[in-house]
Amino acid sequence: MEAKALLAALFCAATAHAGAADPPEIVQRTCVRCHGDNGVAAVPDTPHLDGQLASYLLDALDKHQKGKLPTEVPDHVPARLSLPELTAIAEFYAGSKASRPKQEADGQKVARGEVVFRNRCEECHPDNGREGDKDGPRLAAQNLPYMLKQIRLFVSGKRKFGFLQDEAYKGLSDADLEAVAHFFAAQDQVAPPQPKKKKRKKAEEPENPVK
Repeated sequence: MEAKALLAALFCAATAHAGAADPPEIVQRTCVRCHGDNGVAAVPDTPHLDGQLASYLLDALDKHQKGKLPTEVPDHVPARLSLPELTAIAEFYAGSKASRPKQEADGQKVARGEVVFRNRCEECHPDNGREGDKDGPRLAAQNLPYMLKQIRLFVSGKRKFGFLQDEAYKGLSDADLEAVAHFFAAQDQVAPPQPKKKKRKKAEEPENPVK
């Protein structure tokens, strides 16, 4: 089975079982030290994994295992795990309902980043980064130092661009890229509830209309 077809099959399995409350043994043994027992990063410069798209997590783990995704972690765990173990990790974190902590973001950079987002990023990271499309991950409320580090890796060529990502980056300055990271970091992971619109009362007709 080709890699993409295999990942698609695993994605179906992941979404079918998402939402488990307790971390499986493989997560407790290999992941919680850095990513926490609910997907909220436990160490600096580490991505939050809670609620991330299962398909993205599986693809990232597959790339880590093949050495296609750079990491500074020595003896990186995915390299020695089996496919069922990687699947269990991805489906657990994808189903986590944890809340990512609020982060300090520069207001001016957030405003500038929103313009960049609307022009360059919204197609693959819709709903202010709360959703993902075209292989793009969910980025709302993601760890800011981690995003800034990944931006530098993409720009340097040490990390390979994803689908359409090279076009999105084209012509953007370092300041633009930093600003859009601040924009994503400032977003709520879950969209705040919208106030209900009040129904307008229908005007009553006069009892004796003039003819």
